Amino acid sequence: MSLTTLPIQTFDEYDPAVPVVLPHEKVYSIQVGYKLFRLSGLSLSSDSPSYFTKFFSHPENKEKVLFFDRSPQVFEKIYNHLQGYSINITNDYEFMHLWSDAFYFGLSGLRKVLTEQDYFASIGSESFKIPRALLQSKGNSPNYFTINAERLLSDNLQVIERKNMMRPPPQRPAVVTGRSSDLFRDLLEVLKGNPSVIKSEEHRLLLMKEARYYRFLELEQRMVSHKVCKGCIVLNLNHLARRGLSNPSPSDKSIERPMQYSRPYIEEPVRDLIFQVDSEEDPGTAVLFLNKRTSLATVVFRDKVFAKLVQVFKGLISGTIVDETSMTFFAGFGRSHTLINGREMKSSWVTDLIGENPAFPSEEERDEKRASKKRKMSDKVEGDVIEIFLKRSMWKLLMRGNLGRLEAVSIDGLTGLGQERIDFL
Repeated sequence: MSLTTLPIQTFDEYDPAVPVVLPHEKVYSIQVGYKLFRLSGLSLSSDSPSYFTKFFSHPENKEKVLFFDRSPQVFEKIYNHLQGYSINITNDYEFMHLWSDAFYFGLSGLRKVLTEQDYFASIGSESFKIPRALLQSKGNSPNYFTINAERLLSDNLQVIERKNMMRPPPQRPAVVTGRSSDLFRDLLEVLKGNPSVIKSEEHRLLLMKEARYYRFLELEQRMVSHKVCKGCIVLNLNHLARRGLSNPSPSDKSIERPMQYSRPYIEEPVRDLIFQVDSEEDPGTAVLFLNKRTSLATVVFRDKVFAKLVQVFKGLISGTIVDETSMTFFAGFGRSHTLINGREMKSSWVTDLIGENPAFPSEEERDEKRASKKRKMSDKVEGDVIEIFLKRSMWKLLMRGNLGRLEAVSIDGLTGLGQERIDFL
């Protein structure tokens, strides 16, 4: 029975037919470095045309020993490939050496196999084999490794062809310096669906930072700390992405509805958004002003909080006051849970202090607010404005068309920065 008629069950996409470029039964000799390899014409024809088939196709060469001053260890993999075996590559240097020699020998079939292999990279001091299947989902590709692999291989080809080199130059695989191999190992585990490797909130933030660096955008969103309750999704302001926002309120401003959110690249329903602002470490970045004279409550965000709000919301909403350093929202407190100086307040505490708070101030009131904002609070009549520094707060963004205001869900504040700080339980 000939080699080409063996009754072997194969995958549908695999074509066992091999063209007769060289006589299939004839054996040819190839010396690579210190080792002699003997291959049949069938094996050499299986990935053709190549340097081998072109050399042995000349009648005067068919009995010669073809010599290459290359690595026999690398050629072992090529030998297995030509014999029809799948090859296993274990590290980044082995991949680069094999790819270089596949180009050197003109083995287009092997080069195609290699471009479909897993990705390899050295991160920190450790070599990683990154399963290609893990990086195919929307949001995780293109990424650092897919872009780098395409650029590295194409650039090397261009150099070799442009300089007409006798053999490929020494090539190094992708090396990522200054990043943690331990964190990357944990990232791969989360990619595989094992979030139990996340040890703490600090560890989660580090992993999210690494995911952004490598452009694993879907993975980053998968790791975002969030809660889902009563049709709402609760996230920290720092984790909001602009592309996740949607405004269900009609443009004619006839109905007020909460801004909605769905984490980008994650298959989940759109829910009403509640975002949390943590400002305890930066006093003064989130301040609530209760104006007794106008019966208006406003929240002013500054510095890092302001910068993030601008990044996420600017251009999507009006009805806010924005200058170079701050953003001011009108705010409501109908059903909020409130702690002031560690004491729980009743639900009507804002109304009790300043009177009824209109949901949307008139244009005159907005103009007055803009003018009064330019004056220092210390210039106001004592007791006219109550200033509360927010340590931590949760808000809904209510939209009426493109007009936006905040509705408090939960706040923890101090009436003075000298007050003792109280942590959440």
